[in-house]
Amino acid sequence: MSADLRPAVQSISFQALRRGFWVQEVLNQYVQKTPPGLTLYLLWAAISLAPDQRGESMYAPHTLVNEAVNATLLDKNLSYAKGLINAVLRRVLRNDKIYQEISEEDHPSYPDWWIKKLKYAYPNDYIAIVQASKVKPPLTLRLNQRFFSRDAHRQDYLKQLNSLGIEYSDILAIKDQSLSHAILLKDAIPVSQIPSFYDGACSVQDAGAQLAAELLKPRAGQRVLDACAAPGGKAAHLLEQFDIELDALEIDVERAQRIKENFERLRLSGGAVLVGDAQRSETWFNGQQYDAIIADVPCSASGIVRRHPDITYLRQEADIKNLQVTQRKILTSLWPLLKPGGKLLYVTCSVFPEEGELQAKWWVGAMPDASRLKAPGQIFPSKQNDGFFYALFEKIKT
Repeated sequence: MSADLRPAVQSISFQALRRGFWVQEVLNQYVQKTPPGLTLYLLWAAISLAPDQRGESMYAPHTLVNEAVNATLLDKNLSYAKGLINAVLRRVLRNDKIYQEISEEDHPSYPDWWIKKLKYAYPNDYIAIVQASKVKPPLTLRLNQRFFSRDAHRQDYLKQLNSLGIEYSDILAIKDQSLSHAILLKDAIPVSQIPSFYDGACSVQDAGAQLAAELLKPRAGQRVLDACAAPGGKAAHLLEQFDIELDALEIDVERAQRIKENFERLRLSGGAVLVGDAQRSETWFNGQQYDAIIADVPCSASGIVRRHPDITYLRQEADIKNLQVTQRKILTSLWPLLKPGGKLLYVTCSVFPEEGELQAKWWVGAMPDASRLKAPGQIFPSKQNDGFFYALFEKIKT
C-alpha cells in the first residue's frame, strides 16, 4: 500500500470498526444470506460510511454507491457481487428511517460484558463514555518549551499556524488540573504539515496524557524513572519541562528505539533509555533509587477506544483480571526503587475501576508506607481528551 493511500484506508477501517455492531444488524435485516469473504467486507465498509443520525457523512451517498460498485471490478472474486452491493447500498441509503428501525444506541460496538461493566461503574456516565468512542479522536500538540527560548518565540509559532490556516485552541486544564503546553487542532493534519515538527517544535500527545508531567513535577537534579515508557511521550514531556536525570524503561527493543528517536528529534538531554521488564527490576536496576517514578502500566486501553477501535473486538473479560495482576506486580516491583519521600504516579488509559480506583485503594491498603496524594483519579474521554486514570502516591519516610 502506498503511503498516500494509508490515511484514507485507515480512516475507513476505523469507521467500520466503530460502527461494526450496528452494521452487522443492518446486514442481518437487509441481506438474506451472509455474503462470503470480500463481498461481506466491502458491504461492511460501505455501510459504515453511510450518513449518521445527524446526516453527516464522509462521502456523498451517490459517491459511496458508485465507488463500492467500482471496487468489485478490482478483484475477480468480487465481480459477481456488483448487483448485490448496488442494491443493498441503495436500499440502506434511501431509507430515511433506518435509525428508527435499527438504533445505533441499541447496537454499540462493544461486547455485552463491556457495557455491563461501564453501566455498573458509571450509571450516569456510561452512555457518554460510549458516545465519545464513536467520534474521531482529537489531534493535540504538546509544544516543546525548550524549542522556544522566549515566550515571544512561542507566540510567533502560533501566529505561523494561523498564517497556514491551521486553526487551534488552547487546552488550559482537565478536571481542574492545569496544562501549559497543549493545543488542540481543529482539523487533523499529517505531521509533515505541522511547522518545524521534525525540528522538535512539538509532539503529538493527547491532552490527558500531558497531565503526567504536570502531576509529578520533579525538582531540578532529581532522578526519575518512566516505566513502560514507549513511545516516550511522557518521558519527553518531563525532560522538556524539568532539568532532571531520567531513565525511560521499555521491555521491547524496537519500541525502546522509538523513545531514543523521539528524544533526538526533540533535542532533549538528560534522558537514558533502558531495556527491561518493569515486573523484574532486579534484572536492570543499578541500586540507585529514584526520586519520582511513573508507572504507566499495561492496561485494557478502554479509555482510548476511538484511537484503537479494534480493542473492543479483541479484548476478553478475563483480560481485565489478568491485567490487574500484571499492574500489581509492576507496582510491587517498582516501589522499592523509590526513595523515602519520593512520589510514584500510577497511570492507565482505562475507564474500568478494576484498573483504576480499585487498584489505588488496594495499593494504599497493601503498602503501609504509601500515602495517597491529590490527583485527578478517573478521567472520562471527551472531545478534548482520551480516558485516563491517575493516582499519586508518596513514600512515607520512616
